[in-house]
Amino acid sequence: MKNTNLAYDLRNHFSGKQEITTKEITDALQEYFPDLSGSTIAWRLNQLKKDKLLYQIGRGLYTFDYKPEFAPELSLKSKRLYNRVKTLYTGEIVVWDTLLLNEIAGGDISKYWVFLALNKDELDALFGEMLSFSRKVYLQPDKETTARYLIPQDEAIILTALISETPTEQSGDYVSPSIEGILVNAWFEHEQYLQPIGLDIHKLYEQAFTKYNVNKSKMLRYAARRDKRKEINELLKTIK
Repeated sequence: MKNTNLAYDLRNHFSGKQEITTKEITDALQEYFPDLSGSTIAWRLNQLKKDKLLYQIGRGLYTFDYKPEFAPELSLKSKRLYNRVKTLYTGEIVVWDTLLLNEIAGGDISKYWVFLALNKDELDALFGEMLSFSRKVYLQPDKETTARYLIPQDEAIILTALISETPTEQSGDYVSPSIEGILVNAWFEHEQYLQPIGLDIHKLYEQAFTKYNVNKSKMLRYAARRDKRKEINELLKTIK
């Protein structure tokens, strides 16, 4: 059976399911090809992936629906800021901003805020170097500082500690969180920073999973690294 025909039959077999596990697919393949060995069944599965008839969306999770990868492209302003900061600090910096959230969710935030994550032991020194910047800079602001001073700012820079094993992507000279990292970070920053300026966290997640290929396993691993796997997994269960 040709792979295109096999994929069509499998789509009908799993009609109505957005996610299919490896076991479900291999069991279905075994029904179609009862005489094939387990290794040959695995080969047929890999051929479906290779021919882009089946897409992996996590560890042991697949879908038949193609969705593009999200490539975080920083704005020119964020790139210029990154370049300036790199003249002051040569260590790893991971940058993301509210414009990326708007790109994913469809544009709810009017403010331009940039989050710079770096080694927590270097935060104080860099903060001191950046106080002369034209944009206001905040070092891991608490709730009171956020409410009184950050929220009124249309443009701001927020320094945070870089979490080890943050999933990232590099575009040229710039390192940003992958979409999985952005979603987890947004969940953490939602109540204090992002909800007050208009971000709907449920809409962000719903749009991300509707528009892009999000690796759920990667996202939950990072959530677990931040001790919030259970809470974020509960949010995922509400996504249609």
